[in-house]
Formats: sequence, C-alpha cells, structure tokens
Amino acid sequence: MIVWLLDTQGPRQVAGVCDSETQAISDAEELLSDGRADSARIEQAHAHMGGYWMHSGYERTGSGQTATRADDGTVRWTRFYRPALAAS
Repeated sequence: MIVWLLDTQGPRQVAGVCDSETQAISDAEELLSDGRADSARIEQAHAHMGGYWMHSGYERTGSGQTATRADDGTVRWTRFYRPALAAS
C-alpha cells in the first residue's frame, strides 16, 4: 500500500501519514499558512502492515516534495526524487 509521510519543522513539529498526496499537501499547507510550521516534507512510502512481514512500518521511496513558507505567507513546493542507481 502506498502512503504519504508528512513531517514539519518550526514552532510545532508534526508527523503524520496520509493515504493521498493531495491530502498530505493540504495538511502541510494549512500548518505552513497559519504559522505552525516553517517547512514541511512529504514523502511517498510503502506501508508494511502485519501479514508475512517481520515488522510493520514504512519504507520511504525517496520521492516527494518539500515546502517552505516565505515571509509574505506564500508556500513554495519543490519536488525531489530518489537518485538513480549508478552503474559500477
């Protein structure tokens, strides 16, 4: 199952899990716009829940977005991707 992990930095540090990128962005923008966070990061992850897995948890994919709040209150998003594997 694909999920989105949300982490914020600033006056209030928040960590959460959303089932859609759209919801994670919306939650982060709300925290950024009202000043509860200075920056946010959302990252796609694979959820491993019970079943045959040794343990439950999340495996980050290395792809997502970061956001910062400017002094005028606007939010700027920047995408990041997992680096490609280099041939050896």
